[in-house]
Amino acid sequence: MYEIKKFSADMQQDVNEFFTNVFPESGKAYEPEGRHALFADAEHNFIGFWCLFDYDKLIGTVAVKKLSDTECELKGLYLYEKYHGQKLGYRLAKTAVDIAGEMGFSVMKLDTISTYDRAVKLYRQIGFVPTERYNDNQKADIFMSLML
Repeated sequence: MYEIKKFSADMQQDVNEFFTNVFPESGKAYEPEGRHALFADAEHNFIGFWCLFDYDKLIGTVAVKKLSDTECELKGLYLYEKYHGQKLGYRLAKTAVDIAGEMGFSVMKLDTISTYDRAVKLYRQIGFVPTERYNDNQKADIFMSLML
């Protein structure tokens, strides 16, 4: 029923539609020509991008962005609210963490917003711990890292 697939270019339209629909669930608008441009061209902006499907419907995403030869960043962990509470977000996040480790990265970082309580709890369950600010994302107020 649920399957995580590595992103391919033919999924980009589905990804754009997914973000257009899922972002409002977290109180924001998808800006593919602005601050969310990375997601509008997932193939070229991430070293890994995975999509979670419920049969043929895209219901979640997660990505890994390279920061340096040893550090990467967890990006784009989104899941429709109706699928929360089923460990699917955990599966997505663990996919990214495990593959980043296999790629040879030693640290994974992330930024988020403190009002995203469920996400912060999930990150802690995986083993992320608080760290200092590592980027200039003015919307984020929580920064975490994980030794891989």
